[in-house]
Amino acid sequence: MTDTTVAGVLPRLTRLLHDGKGVRIALFGSSTIEGVGASTPAHALPAIMQGVLAPFAPGGIKVIGHGVGGDDAEAMHARMGGMLADRPDLIVWQTGSNDPLRGGDVAAFVARTRDDLAAMRASGADVVLMDQQYCPLLETCPAFRAFYDAVHHVAAQDHVPLFTRYVRMKSWCAELGLDPVDLSPDGLHLNDRGYRLLGEALAAWLIELTGLPGGVASCYQGNGA
Repeated sequence: MTDTTVAGVLPRLTRLLHDGKGVRIALFGSSTIEGVGASTPAHALPAIMQGVLAPFAPGGIKVIGHGVGGDDAEAMHARMGGMLADRPDLIVWQTGSNDPLRGGDVAAFVARTRDDLAAMRASGADVVLMDQQYCPLLETCPAFRAFYDAVHHVAAQDHVPLFTRYVRMKSWCAELGLDPVDLSPDGLHLNDRGYRLLGEALAAWLIELTGLPGGVASCYQGNGA
């Protein structure tokens, strides 16, 4: 399942929000989750998402960042247990950006990703995937397209909701008249504006998937302010 609205696709998150219960969200990945490029932690993805999602979680919400810049699939696998120890209700997994830059093997990446997705789901958490960023460094990486396709393939084959970050970032550049470096000044990592756009869009998408009334209109501002 890709970037679409389908009622019941996140059953645990939907139930908790509709029942007014507390929610724990784990953001799992590499530099995007760590917040590399943000001016302060308050401008990084976990803080932005917590602020945007808070009005939809009367029972309280905690967004926990488990990100290490430079991590590939194997490095994330090695620390997955620490993330699961936080007992998240939802896991947002950002993956596939560093593997092509390191010349990783696509087949091994797919196998590891599918195994780790199974372990995450076995914990009882809802899981969604986030694909790669639109940025100059990945655009010039010969291996990038194969890993981009691999993330989409795994999402489709394993019926995992996929947040299409790459397509959205391209659309932001076109709609707002931005160059990719306006969102990723170093060619790879987001700046404050990039994190704001990403956090608002990701939060809005999650709320839309839960079917909460009025979610997108009140949640997503879309201006990157």
